[in-house]
Amino acid sequence: MEKETIIIKQELNGVCEIILNQPEKHNSLSAKMIEELTHAFEHLSSDDKTKVLIISSTGKSFCAGGDLGWMKKQIFSDRTTRIKEATKLADLLYKMYYFPKPLIAKVEGNAFGGGIGIISVCDIAICKENIKLALTEVKLGLIPATISPYVILKIGSNNALELFTSGRNFNAQDAKKIGLIKTISADDDIDNIISKEIKTFLVNAPSAISASKKLVKNLSLKIDHETVKFTVEALADVWENPEAIEGINAFFEKRKPNWLMEN
Repeated sequence: MEKETIIIKQELNGVCEIILNQPEKHNSLSAKMIEELTHAFEHLSSDDKTKVLIISSTGKSFCAGGDLGWMKKQIFSDRTTRIKEATKLADLLYKMYYFPKPLIAKVEGNAFGGGIGIISVCDIAICKENIKLALTEVKLGLIPATISPYVILKIGSNNALELFTSGRNFNAQDAKKIGLIKTISADDDIDNIISKEIKTFLVNAPSAISASKKLVKNLSLKIDHETVKFTVEALADVWENPEAIEGINAFFEKRKPNWLMEN
């Protein structure tokens, strides 16, 4: 029997934790993990016992982004299938962004691509000191399409433009400067920091918290279903590009893509 890709821990004080649990795959966003996360967020959105939600991970990586096997499969699919598959991830991110309760990212490992998307939809992110982050899609001939509205809103268009196009690694200190991370923790102190954050929420009226989140999101740059549809189609377009086919094949074949060999 295939194991579940996430673990859900519910505490008596109203704190719930979703733990990404595919450490052997660096918690990459497989079709199964996307499905399980979607069901979890749908349930917890209306669960009165859940006051605060933490998203964390097992293993060395917080989330390595989209599962490359899943991506390779899309290269050889038709456009209708690509749009259907991309919509699943886009809908998950949309549900996470509009989750009506405080959402905290506990980032204890590296985050790439979709992992940064997950951090961006959270209200607060706390990370350990020595993590690495990157938006590496361009290195594969792809774009960070479905995560882009949330990343741009979180870090600003100038920072997003530089990170989207360079694909470079950045560290926790860089992430804090651009607003992706709120607090950087020593390795042994992250639970204490998150506990302090949680306490500030638990003393407040739950419905007022939800209404406040809705207020902020309605007054911010609007991310709606048309935005989501645009990002899905942009990703489907790129999956049809010969560069994406070459980039993903080069990754699996452990060689340089042809645009590097041309230089």
